[in-house]
Amino acid sequence: MAAIKFERVSKVYGKIPAVKDADFEIRDKEFMVLVGPSGCGKSTLLRMIAGLEEISSGSLFIDDKLVNGLPPKDRDIAIVFQNYALYPHMTAFDNLAFGLKIRGLSKKEIKIKVDEAARILEIESLLDRKPKAMSGGQRQRVAIGRAIVRNPKVFLFDEPLSNLDAKLRGQMRIEIARLHQKLRTTIVYVTHDQVEAMTLGDRIAVMNKGEILQIDTPNNLYAHPKNLFVAGFIGMPPMNFVEGRIGKDQEGLYFQDHSKTLLARTPKRPELEPYLDRELTMGIRPEHIHPYPAKGVVHYAAFQAHIQFVERLGHESFAFSTLQDQQIVARLTPEETVEPLSEMALYFEIEKMHFFDKGTGEAVTGD
Repeated sequence: MAAIKFERVSKVYGKIPAVKDADFEIRDKEFMVLVGPSGCGKSTLLRMIAGLEEISSGSLFIDDKLVNGLPPKDRDIAIVFQNYALYPHMTAFDNLAFGLKIRGLSKKEIKIKVDEAARILEIESLLDRKPKAMSGGQRQRVAIGRAIVRNPKVFLFDEPLSNLDAKLRGQMRIEIARLHQKLRTTIVYVTHDQVEAMTLGDRIAVMNKGEILQIDTPNNLYAHPKNLFVAGFIGMPPMNFVEGRIGKDQEGLYFQDHSKTLLARTPKRPELEPYLDRELTMGIRPEHIHPYPAKGVVHYAAFQAHIQFVERLGHESFAFSTLQDQQIVARLTPEETVEPLSEMALYFEIEKMHFFDKGTGEAVTGD
């Protein structure tokens, strides 16, 4: 078992908190992604697991063992950094074998382990090369292989793909996902790229300013964000936001923006009743905005839009317009065609609207 458990773990540099009361568990064999903007504390959290950062307060357990004071070499973890950290004067084989030699393994054992890692990562042909003779993707494979040969309980990845170009990042994401399927070990993966997080993680922990704001599956994070930050951070293009207030008349509840434009009747949304005459932020995903009512959708809110720009990508298009001085982006299918600089109605799917308390940023739900 290689579960990792945080019990109110904090890290403070001087008087500056880097991680605040992390209290959660990473399950055995789980692929957990820590995601958030630069400086949010995700790498600090990873380095505390590795033993490279001391814990200011709280308790950290690996495999049910308290590891607060345990040195990195005794934690049975392996870490892959973004800069590869390969020895430039050594071949790929020697880079893979170096840690095993230090541990006193025989030449035969080392060769078996190195050959197995090379086979898994499909780098058998690179074993005689030095890092300068490899591409960025090949170097990263060797760096990952160096972790594999140790057969650790936990793999830690600290933004391992950030130095690669977009095409290589896509290929390496597939390789890392395949690696997890083969090894079935616990992986903790740090990234600021939410696309990487969504495609790799069994669960994702979204962080900001040292706090973990939500931990959930990729689908639940996307469909049920708990607050404004998560809603805006997860998804590309991000969720659209419009500020306004909840009102009520003889027809029931409605949401209107600050220009008094009625944006939506809100059928079957009893959770909004306590927010009557209060400020809320409405959020809606780009794919839930259409140039005409979509088949199978019952409740819509329409507003007149000036289409400023259309980004055509072949399999989809993005239409950019404004509402209440806020940019609104609609993700359109190839069948949903709009023209730039045109005036037309855009239709919001009311059931897909999210509402957030303007003061706290927390989602308004029926729970």
